[in-house]
Amino acid sequence: MSKRHFGRFRTIGDLLGSELFARTPTVETTDRVFKSTRLEDKIYGEMRDGDTLMDGIAAQCEPKLSTFGALSRDVFQSVYSLNARRNDEESLSATAKEFNSHILDAVVNGDDYGAMKSICEGRQLPAYEAASEFVEHISENLDGLLKSAGGDKNMLGTLEKLKQQESELQSKLEDMLNSRAENDTSKDAEILQAANKAASKSEQVSAVSELIQNSSTQDRKAVAEIIQQAAAAAMEKAEDVDLALKAWGQDSGDDSTKLELDRNIISRVRQSETLKEVTKYLGRFKEIAANARKNGYAYGRGEKYTIEYGRNLNRVLTSGFAPLATPETIPLFLRKYQTGRLPQYKRREAITKGSGDIIMCLDESGSTRSDAAWGKAVALTLLDAAMRGGRNFALIHFAGPDNFKTDVFKPGEYSAEDVYATAETFLNGGTDFETPIKEALMLMDYEGFENADIVFTTDGECSLPEEFTNALAAKKAALKFTITGVLLDMESPGMEFSLESFCDTILRTSEITQENIAKAIITARV
Repeated sequence: MSKRHFGRFRTIGDLLGSELFARTPTVETTDRVFKSTRLEDKIYGEMRDGDTLMDGIAAQCEPKLSTFGALSRDVFQSVYSLNARRNDEESLSATAKEFNSHILDAVVNGDDYGAMKSICEGRQLPAYEAASEFVEHISENLDGLLKSAGGDKNMLGTLEKLKQQESELQSKLEDMLNSRAENDTSKDAEILQAANKAASKSEQVSAVSELIQNSSTQDRKAVAEIIQQAAAAAMEKAEDVDLALKAWGQDSGDDSTKLELDRNIISRVRQSETLKEVTKYLGRFKEIAANARKNGYAYGRGEKYTIEYGRNLNRVLTSGFAPLATPETIPLFLRKYQTGRLPQYKRREAITKGSGDIIMCLDESGSTRSDAAWGKAVALTLLDAAMRGGRNFALIHFAGPDNFKTDVFKPGEYSAEDVYATAETFLNGGTDFETPIKEALMLMDYEGFENADIVFTTDGECSLPEEFTNALAAKKAALKFTITGVLLDMESPGMEFSLESFCDTILRTSEITQENIAKAIITARV
């Protein structure tokens, strides 16, 4: 921006023909770069209320930067609003224009902005957490950023004061000119004096603004790196919050209740390294389950349908008959019928045990620690699937002989803390198969799991006495349950499995990726 030279006014004619006179009348300024609705302001206010961390950051930064609070609010607005709209530049305060605006420009034009907005748009908790993370990083580098904005930490404050003085002088001059009667020269000397003061102040504002801009240009690379790092941290925080809510979030509850639940989830996960590790898998596995639910349709008793193409008119979807509505599209229907391209339900094999209760036996011997988070995520996804279907679920943690823990979940009879505790349990020790199998059979006999199937996950081998295997064979034949064996045998491909003869399906990590094993187990049980 070039300096404004208004010169010195000697006559009213000089003033009336000047740029100073032609300037737009002073308008009320704002520190907010982005516009927001009352609802958005209310949402942010409720999120900000009681945030002691942000209180401390604001108390530290606002004495240095008067627009710090507005910057925090605008960062939230930029990622939360469905349509982020900017205020006119003329309405911005000097600091908002010379500092906040450039920071926000770098955010919305940055590499992470699109992805971050896709997570945060319309979602208050991810948006607030991302904005808070960004602002925290900015606060740690605020002195350097302010120094870049003019070479002195107080330069923006100086500009703000000059702008305020300029506005006051301009307003006074406008009032004097408006009250001057035509051909009345009695006040001209006073008016010219006010005009020269206003002109001088405008030149000072112009000079300081140019100094700030030149300094910012010189340090542009360093400033860009700071903002990029802050945006990357904000993006990571948004992803973490998004993943945690997908993994542990609740579908029910009104807005205020759900927000409180979501906040508790984020707080609980942050306190536990184990939950953080489980979260990395759990959110993704629940998405797999959700997609399976979308693609499958429960119909009748013990039958399941998905979508295929064919020409069986008894199973064609309603939308498949739509071309019959008008004469012009009837040939389209006939063509699809002839070529077998009508959308229809595909009948799968009858579901008996697969849609019943679920018992998962999870090996927690010391050698499985590296796979523990994966196993817990599979278990908790099965828990969620069972609860959605009004079914029971049990997780039997096992290690050496008689070293086990059973967590039973029945619809409506457990808390979120029960789920967290299950995820955080790890027994350690050796490996024994007899104990968890006996526990699973006990659940079938006495705890209402007579319609259950078993998923058995281990990385070890265990010899079983003949008396036990005979009893297991008899019980399996009587109750007709299935056992799906999952062998974590990446380090020992093809290892023997003493339960192999009892398993209806065996999935080995030496042959199938853990991701695909999880998908197979989950989709068969949603």
